[in-house]
Parts: sequence; C-alpha cells; structure tokens
Amino acid sequence: MPTHKIHLAIAKKVNDKIKMDLDSIMLGSVLPDICEGRDHSVAHFQSGEKDLEGLANPDKFIQKYKNRLDNPIMLGYLIHILTDRFYNEYFFKHFYIYDKNDNGIGMYLKGRKKLLDGKARKDLKHREMNIYDKWLINHGYIYKFKNLKCVNNVIDIDEATFNKEKLNNYIISSNKDLGKVNFFSKICLYNYKITDKKELDKIFNECIEYITKYLNNNSIV
Repeated sequence: MPTHKIHLAIAKKVNDKIKMDLDSIMLGSVLPDICEGRDHSVAHFQSGEKDLEGLANPDKFIQKYKNRLDNPIMLGYLIHILTDRFYNEYFFKHFYIYDKNDNGIGMYLKGRKKLLDGKARKDLKHREMNIYDKWLINHGYIYKFKNLKCVNNVIDIDEATFNKEKLNNYIISSNKDLGKVNFFSKICLYNYKITDKKELDKIFNECIEYITKYLNNNSIV
C-alpha cells in the first residue's frame, strides 16, 4: 500500500541505522512492486487475500533467504515486505469498519464512519499515501540514487524476476521526480481524508522502529 517514495524514505531511515549501501537498500525496497509479471501476492510472500489474512509475510521471506541478506538488495526487499505489512496492518486495524463476519464494509474518515465498497476503500488508502508521498518529496525525505551500479546487485529469486534495463529506467525516473521540487510545491496544502499529517508521521516513525526491532530480533543486522 505505501507508495514507492514512502518505501524509499523508510529504507533511507532504516539504513541510517544499519549502514549498508544506500542505493542498493533503496532499490531493493521497491523491487517487490516492479518485478516481471507483477504477481503481487507471490512477490510479497502473502499467504492469503483478505485484509489482515493477506498481509505480506516477512517470516516466510527470511525462512528461505536469510542467508542472502548480506546482499543489501535482498535486505531492501525484506524492508519492503516489512513496510507493507506494518502499513496495511495499521490501516486495517485502525481505519477499517468490519461486519460481524470480519468483512470490510467501510472506513473511518477523520473518525466518522463511512460505508464504502472495496474499490472505494482501496482508492482512499492510495490517495492518502500519494498525498503523504508528496509531502516527503517536498521536504527532503527522499534521496536520489547516486548512480546505476546498484542494479548489478539485483538477483532473481523464485518469487520475482527483474529486467535490469527497466530498473535502470526506474532509477532515472525516480531521480527526475525529485528534481521537480520548488518553492510552490513546498507550500502546497495537503487535504487528507482518512487521517492527518501528525498521525501519518507517527505511522512512518513507528514503521521504522518496527523494522529495526524485527531485524535485531532476527539477528539480521
């Protein structure tokens, strides 16, 4: 659910603590979303499809690939899975309305109940993340890739394969996005529907703490 820019910003903050190659960590942190074929559930090691039952599963990832986490690309991949899990679980638990059979039927919009179908709920979540994405870009939380060399560290895995030319283009495009920041973009207004910037900052920081704790508890860094 988080945008790529949110993934990149969180990867940067986590890497401030673990001190690996930042370009590789950042690229790895978006790979599950840009693999060839884009089978989302397989690339994210999901075990189900329904809200909390279908979250990305970092435990399944490290059971299979823990011995490859010395490659910062693979560690970035794990950071992506952890970020997705944290954000989706937070939104499902704090903002979703469920019926007696645990089916999602709506969302709390600024604390007010609103019955919404699945597409409307998904669109609202994405809208909220896209707005916060812009705030992160405009306030210097996203770092440019230094060069394209990190693409050489990318390896295919059973669950996801990659086109390195497309990855090169992704990095170039991502860097261009950061070149669009100007005075007017920095003072724009952000119209959140579900929550507000204060809570989104809280979610962002708690996600970084969650990832750091997970890595430490599993003796990964």
